[in-house]
Amino acid sequence: MSRERTRREFFTQVGVAAAGVALSQAPLPAFGGEEEAKPSARVAIARDEALTRGRVEEHGKLLQKLLDASMQKLTQAPDATTAWRKLFNRKDRVGIKVNTLGLSTQPAVVDAVVSGLLKADLPPENIVIWDRFDVELAAAGFKLNRSSRGVQCYGTDAERIGNGYQKQIESNGRIGSCFSRIVAEQVDTLICVPVLKDHNLAGVSLGMKNFYGAIHNPNKYHDHNCDPYIADVVSHRFIAPKWRLTVCDATRAQCHAGPGKHPGFRWLFGGLIVSRDFVAADAVAADLLADKRRAEGLKTLAEEKRPPKHIATAGARNLGEADLNRIEQIEI
Repeated sequence: MSRERTRREFFTQVGVAAAGVALSQAPLPAFGGEEEAKPSARVAIARDEALTRGRVEEHGKLLQKLLDASMQKLTQAPDATTAWRKLFNRKDRVGIKVNTLGLSTQPAVVDAVVSGLLKADLPPENIVIWDRFDVELAAAGFKLNRSSRGVQCYGTDAERIGNGYQKQIESNGRIGSCFSRIVAEQVDTLICVPVLKDHNLAGVSLGMKNFYGAIHNPNKYHDHNCDPYIADVVSHRFIAPKWRLTVCDATRAQCHAGPGKHPGFRWLFGGLIVSRDFVAADAVAADLLADKRRAEGLKTLAEEKRPPKHIATAGARNLGEADLNRIEQIEI
């Protein structure tokens, strides 16, 4: 099946109306002499067959190599150190938002991200790996650290560290939520490390959906395929202005029955999806998941009445690029 056909089907799935708004803002792709749409975002897809074998933690050096190569391509830097320093500096307080619900972010992938930040001379104490709960982080294999030394790792619920959620309700669009003090007060830069996986209501659980873990009441915002609520959450001043990089963990993915872990739909993708544009990263990842579902003979997400409409909504709000025709996909 051609990539162009895949793109057309993707936008059919996410909703004709929302996609039409996003597409109306971009030039038409080349066809019959029309001007070709120029890429406005870049996404690196870095894969290696070795990552599909054994345990992910056995491939730390390979993950670092793939991530560094992705960063060089995205920033057009001559080496990995320069690439990381283009995006981060030692004064940044960086929050690495992982996903520990169901199929979890692999700690080895986060280790590669941390190694990159250290190349940019960030003090380890300026880095915090976080999610909702300590217990979920520990269960996913992350080593909690509440000390004043080294890379920090704790949940919003961590006593005297995460300090829970802010007391005041923040309104944005159609949401009204208290945000984690970690994202609201303790960090000024965000790296999102989600998992490439299916979601039973939103269609996909990727970078943007990952930030449901930053609010106290995500259970309220799952109607209508979580749309427009996901876009409302990530467009908030605590998230979008701080969000500098997405490193989607696609080492072990899941193409159906998510977000809970379901071994029957395990997908050994063996790679990373990396971008500075968080909407583009989700658009490309969702398209890859759609391809996999077709290959497995599964219904489309639209047929299952759970299209990932939030991606087109985010694109229409100019949070990033949702049109696959305008995203340069770099294979590594």
